[in-house]
Amino acid sequence: MKLVLKYWPRVKDILGLSFSLAKANFKVRNEGSYLGIFWYLLEPLAFFAILLFIRKAIWQSNVSDYPVYLFIGLIMFNFFIAVTNFSTRVIQNNSGFIKSLRIDKEAFVISGLLQFMFSHFFEFLILVFVAVFLHINVLWLIFYFFVFFLFCLFTIGVSFVLSVIGVYASDLKNVWSVFVRLLWFATPIFYMVESDSLLQKISMWNPLYHFINITRDIVIFHKLPSLNTVFFAISSSILVFIIGLLIFEKNKNKLAEKI
Repeated sequence: MKLVLKYWPRVKDILGLSFSLAKANFKVRNEGSYLGIFWYLLEPLAFFAILLFIRKAIWQSNVSDYPVYLFIGLIMFNFFIAVTNFSTRVIQNNSGFIKSLRIDKEAFVISGLLQFMFSHFFEFLILVFVAVFLHINVLWLIFYFFVFFLFCLFTIGVSFVLSVIGVYASDLKNVWSVFVRLLWFATPIFYMVESDSLLQKISMWNPLYHFINITRDIVIFHKLPSLNTVFFAISSSILVFIIGLLIFEKNKNKLAEKI
């Protein structure tokens, strides 16, 4: 408790600065745009429509309430892609502030998470609409916020690591973009993994699979996920967050010299 009270003022300052940066970036991205927030939703909605069409034209899936199944995977994975891609260049893009001001550098990374949380909120509203249209009990969506909190811990942990590596490797953004696209196909977003298959055994080591699967189990199938799945999701999110934060804290004072 004493440790929490000791660091709380600094954490509060970092979160406040992160929110201000996120709000400013969000406004800048929408400034002069006639469609505004719609541009944030265009990619997931387009993918959603294309994959639904392909499903009907090419293959038939026996997944119940497939549109919700698909949309959950899309918006969660797109959130991960957006935040982590942002983090690969966040230090370089804010080099002027970092070099000239004494500022908590963690705020720049966290601001990316908060910025895309704004747009994710509108994606969540669309998810609610689709669930209501398919007569799914939307009360189960309340549990999504707990899963999303763990998902954010995992995502920001990865982002801390990428923000440091990105300072030393200028091509990281390109490399990471290729990697997450491969990960997109390796993660069961638009298909279902069969039990005891090789792909399921591989997916068991993919944290994104567990976060998405837990959400689907709760929202669509109205069942609690297995304890092993919950344990893996909680432990991986906390572990990745701690590792990412430690790596960032160890290297943050060197970043100004490298950019």
